[in-house]
Amino acid sequence: MKKVLLVFGLVCSTLFAKAQEVAKVGIKNADYDALKKIAVKNPDKDTYIKEGAYVLDNSNPPYIFKFSDGKERRIYLYKVLETAEMKEMGSLMVFTTPKDGKKISLVVPNPMAEKEVWGKYIDDLKDGEKAVSGFSSCVAFVLAKEFTGGAAGAEHGAEDKYEYCFPETAVVTMADGSQKSIAEVKAGEVVMSYNTITNQAETTLVDEVIEHDNKSFGIVKVLLSDAEDQAFASTQPLFQLTELEGTANHPVMTTTGHAKLGKLKVGEQVLMYNSDTHTFNRYKVFSTNSDYRTVEKVYNLRTANDKYLVNSIVVLEK
Repeated sequence: MKKVLLVFGLVCSTLFAKAQEVAKVGIKNADYDALKKIAVKNPDKDTYIKEGAYVLDNSNPPYIFKFSDGKERRIYLYKVLETAEMKEMGSLMVFTTPKDGKKISLVVPNPMAEKEVWGKYIDDLKDGEKAVSGFSSCVAFVLAKEFTGGAAGAEHGAEDKYEYCFPETAVVTMADGSQKSIAEVKAGEVVMSYNTITNQAETTLVDEVIEHDNKSFGIVKVLLSDAEDQAFASTQPLFQLTELEGTANHPVMTTTGHAKLGKLKVGEQVLMYNSDTHTFNRYKVFSTNSDYRTVEKVYNLRTANDKYLVNSIVVLEK
């Protein structure tokens, strides 16, 4: 076990050495110990933390792993910078298992770290694996993904952190019934949402607006029609179609639970808000296009109740 962990640590070091040379200062023994003591109480909301001589910065959603044991594992990846000149020192991974509330912080040195720091890093890898099975596998995947552009998440049971988004043409329904582009929504605003218990409309606070613009994003297009409408052979259609575009893995609320946008089947039904009656109607999938277009920038909202409306359709934040 000791030899395996040593090899694992050396591999991780090599991965960082191959990354872009953005680090300007290495982690020292005192830094390592101090960083381990920084408490990230709520990694979903604590995206920027300044404590003493250090800054932790994370603008991305977590890596989510679903293993065969049914226990969800997450890793939140923070950049570590020193406050004096904002030079990058390395990374901090916050590993969590939401079901039982376990949380493990792992300081990940960059190649400029002191030699003794790597010994502590290996020990922490070993302790993390003892505490939660699968810890080392999750860490290894994140390192490969972040610093080598490695394997696709599906091969390891992980969900790509960029797959839950909408293009800027997506329209969000606000609390007062008005609509605006998702690109214009701001954190702190209140939007319309859906209560799964009462099946009625409710409002919810936007905690965060997430933007990604560092690659090309494939967009799926789904056409929807009112489930109560009937189509007849005619030169004039007797029904209207509603469009919904987004990345393939973004979940939408259906009449039977929820489904990924790219997995919706013709005839499957989703929920659409009617602003006149303030109720939700069933809309069925009329057609799908899994390779509709690509965009260079996408958006997602994090809301207090994890749901909001895009083009009046109930969607989940992820």
